[in-house]
Amino acid sequence: MTRPVPVFLLILSAVLFFNSTAMAKDPAPDGRTYFVYVMGLDEDPYAIEPDCLTFNATQACTQDGAMCLDWERVEGGVQKKTESGFSLATEIENEGLVIAITGQGRVDSRGRKSSISAVGKASALDVQLNFSFSGRQTTRNRCRQMMEDF
Repeated sequence: MTRPVPVFLLILSAVLFFNSTAMAKDPAPDGRTYFVYVMGLDEDPYAIEPDCLTFNATQACTQDGAMCLDWERVEGGVQKKTESGFSLATEIENEGLVIAITGQGRVDSRGRKSSISAVGKASALDVQLNFSFSGRQTTRNRCRQMMEDF
């Protein structure tokens, strides 16, 4: 006859298991998807456009993959606390016109999900646009659904 496992042992095991897997994850935003609002890149500078940004170790790409931004931590490559700064940059060629995009951002990973925000500029020829985006971590499927609902 086997003895039932005491409830407190099950709870302790679950806590240890889930905490160890969470600590093994790379710090945000690497490996995460964010539902963001982008402002400043439309004809109306105050128009808000939603998008999904999916981050890997070096790039953040839009949901449709049409644009990817290179990103890197600005704190020596490591996240030392719940906030982490990063820089982003890319160049996009559109019908022979090269558009340079640069910016600075921050990830705040307090709580279960992290939030993200960034400001930057897009320049081509003599034109310069300032832009920003901010959002919240979500799953890819949920982000797609939120885009459809917007």
